[in-house]
Amino acid sequence: MALLDDFDRAAAAVQAVVSSVRDDQWALPTACAEWDVRAVVNHLAHGNARVAEWAGAGPAAPPGDYLGADPPGAFTASVARARSVLAEPGLATRLVTTPLGDVPGSLLVHLRLNEYLAHGWDIADATGQPTDLVPDLAEQALESWRTRFGDQARPPGGPFAPEQPAPPDASVADRLAAFLGRTPVRVLRP
Repeated sequence: MALLDDFDRAAAAVQAVVSSVRDDQWALPTACAEWDVRAVVNHLAHGNARVAEWAGAGPAAPPGDYLGADPPGAFTASVARARSVLAEPGLATRLVTTPLGDVPGSLLVHLRLNEYLAHGWDIADATGQPTDLVPDLAEQALESWRTRFGDQARPPGGPFAPEQPAPPDASVADRLAAFLGRTPVRVLRP
């Protein structure tokens, strides 16, 4: 399934970023104002655990620490578990219950892709790594978000701040981040 291939590519890119986080970088601030690098990675791992919950293939995944003493290893394991659920025969067309309501299982893959691309950018930006993750998938995600949001105002306190300006020469991943309201922390640091 092409969608799982896209999942694999996005997951591999984010795993490479997470694996490159140095011990002294886990507490660095990110473009997600309330979260440091560890909290963003934990958010992704928690989302991976929720895939099984939403697909009816695992227990509820309450908020908590999903990383333990080995954040890169725990994140990689969470990706593998999520992928095994997403690859279950028939999941793509079966309805699953998510916070968005009952949706086809294929939407779970899209949700993970969008999370990986947005938060992978957050982690890369915060830790000084290249942010241009999987450009063709970032382009698809940007178009999807533009379609979803259109010109709607984004309320304060929501998951996405208002769109930020992106330099004319910005990569597609940087344009995606700006559209989702991110300002690179490299810009914010003194």
